[in-house]
Order: sequence, then C-alpha cells, then structure tokens
Amino acid sequence: MPGGEMTLRVANVRDEGELELVRDVLDELGAEYEYLGSEPEDSFPQTAYFELSSGLADDAEELLARLAADHGFDAEILD
Repeated sequence: MPGGEMTLRVANVRDEGELELVRDVLDELGAEYEYLGSEPEDSFPQTAYFELSSGLADDAEELLARLAADHGFDAEILD
C-alpha cells in the first residue's frame, strides 16, 4: 500500500462491544490506525477494516494471534 500502510481485516465481529475490543487491542500494541468501515454497515456480524501504519509490521503476528486466539476473530493483513 502507498505510504507503507497496510489493511487489517477482522471478520466475525458480533456487536459494537467487540468492535471496541479490536480497537483496544490495537491501542495496547501502540498501533497508529484508522477505522475504515465495516460490512455490512448496519447489522452484525460484521467484517471491519482498519488501516494500520507500517510501524506495526513487527507486531502484526502478535496482533493476529491475539485477535484470533484470545477473542475468536478471523483476522488477516491484506496486501
């Protein structure tokens, strides 16, 4: 992605509280991110998309592991 950014896709987000939980994990890792939106926008479960700074590249595996193992999300970094 331009500017060294990457996109995080998180599926199986079941409610607004879980969306906030994803943000909390990103905050705990010190990630610079922007919420890009969710599909579908008005119902759950959703797939949420976040743009991450390249500075998180070293912590990407930890991020994915925490989201999957600890919280049951289907998460991946998109090219």
